[in-house]
Amino acid sequence: MGISAAALVAQVQVNLPFPFLQAGYLEKFLHRGLNPEIGLDAYSLGHYPPGAFRRAARAFQEAGRRITLHGPFQDLAPGALDDGILAASRRRWRQAFRYLPVFRPVSVVCHLGYEARHYRGDQERWLARSAATWKELAALAAPHGVTVMLENVHETEPELFLEVLGRVGAPNLQVCFDVGHLLAFSTGDFPRWLETLAPVIGHLHLHDNHGDHDTHLALGAGRVPLRETLNYLARRGRRPLITLEPHQEGSLDPSLDHLAGIWPWD
Repeated sequence: MGISAAALVAQVQVNLPFPFLQAGYLEKFLHRGLNPEIGLDAYSLGHYPPGAFRRAARAFQEAGRRITLHGPFQDLAPGALDDGILAASRRRWRQAFRYLPVFRPVSVVCHLGYEARHYRGDQERWLARSAATWKELAALAAPHGVTVMLENVHETEPELFLEVLGRVGAPNLQVCFDVGHLLAFSTGDFPRWLETLAPVIGHLHLHDNHGDHDTHLALGAGRVPLRETLNYLARRGRRPLITLEPHQEGSLDPSLDHLAGIWPWD
């Protein structure tokens, strides 16, 4: 076991909202050898021409970088009970998925989007609509060898993810476990979530906080049980994709140093 921070760079992804590529971060990522998780937010999809996406994809591909994507999520509702909202949400995801053959990513992360305060009273209908959304998107991704990863945000029941995956039945639909979201927005019950979801966790989003806000601190600067999470997955024979999500300048290197110190895989 053990890895240097420099060697770890090739093992992980680093989040990169697409507009940042237009602000000099493309060169920074290429210079440092970083693998990007490119965020295709609604603004970017609506304002940048297709050529901008092709140029960014080509730059990373020519440099031999592994790419993952983060799909749009703001205002989107994959299981919306309102037909108009559901149609608009699916249309936006389809727009993002049209760029899968351009970026050729390993995976695309999407938010599951369940909030009990809105849907608990009609969960069965939400489940049916959500499953239909992810079945369509998984089918769109499959020909390109892309896995769709469903990320937790405000969900409090890990079993909900198993229910959705079971209803869809697509081998390229897995879970992106966001450790910071579980502590800041949900129950913080890491043992329960890991025991329930370990077999279907294909991706991790790593960042830290103190449990009060989704502050995206450098790893080791908050209370997220990072070592325990990684060790549990390693013991279960799981080695998911990992994306670091630093949101402050200067927090990437401390995150890499901390992760190198707790890295459980050979």
